[in-house]
Amino acid sequence: MILKNESLLRAGQIFARLLYKLNFSLNNKSESLLGVDLLRDSVKRDLLFLTCVTIEKEIIVLLNSDLKFYEKNFFNELLSNLICQIGEVFLIKFYGRSIKINSKMLNRCLYNKLLVEDIKILFQTPLQSLIDSECKIFRATFAPVYNNATDLFLESLFENLIIEVSNCVILITLNEFSDIYDIRQNLYKSNFLSIRNLERFKNNFIWQTTVKAFIQRPKNIYNSCYGLWIIRTTGIYYKVIYANRSQELVQLRKTPLVTVTVIELLDFTSSRFDEIFYTLGNGLRYTFTSVIGQVIGLVWRGIIDGLKR
Repeated sequence: MILKNESLLRAGQIFARLLYKLNFSLNNKSESLLGVDLLRDSVKRDLLFLTCVTIEKEIIVLLNSDLKFYEKNFFNELLSNLICQIGEVFLIKFYGRSIKINSKMLNRCLYNKLLVEDIKILFQTPLQSLIDSECKIFRATFAPVYNNATDLFLESLFENLIIEVSNCVILITLNEFSDIYDIRQNLYKSNFLSIRNLERFKNNFIWQTTVKAFIQRPKNIYNSCYGLWIIRTTGIYYKVIYANRSQELVQLRKTPLVTVTVIELLDFTSSRFDEIFYTLGNGLRYTFTSVIGQVIGLVWRGIIDGLKR
């Protein structure tokens, strides 16, 4: 167990490095869309700074308290409050008017539902690992590939949290407030001022989120892996790491469960097809080498005997 002062110092050092990296390139270097891709560079930087500072302040408050961070509902509520708080401050700064982000807006956002479903790895694990580098929840998720929560590993987990929360804020803004021209004018890149281009981006991002929710996420759970957004001085990258997600696998329902069932069925049938093709291949090889070979040998011997007469 790390002492409270040590946890606070560790958190301060991690977030200081995060803030430093936000001064460099924030271009998306992955093949997937990010909600923040919609924003002008200066606005994107401001949003990520705001998200980073807000999350750091909340974590410091929690580390200074005597609460035990074991309840999933606690983290769900904490995440929702952070998204609303960051979204409201962000919109006040760039729109100039106070806009309330309520629970209905969050519930309508599929991206937010994805974050809630991944709350254990997204938020609970990195926060508790600040207190204890070898805590039970960390080892149950990442061991034996990662046996303890190093500062570098925690930094990657918090980078992912910052980007995911920022993405959610932008998707809510896109869904709820893009009809307001002043918001589009103050936030978005010039090529997204066109309604057509904006709707195309929105549709592509919603489609990507839907695929992630019903296909990619169940597949990742079944494959025991988790995708992280990480920030480097050269841009934002996407990395897949090992994560034990057996508990989430048991909890899958409806369409995600169907996805896993289909993957399992494909794995089963593909291995059976491999066996069938292997057996057929061996049969054909035996036929050509043994039966047809003997026939050709007999015909050739007959030809030779005929020439001798």
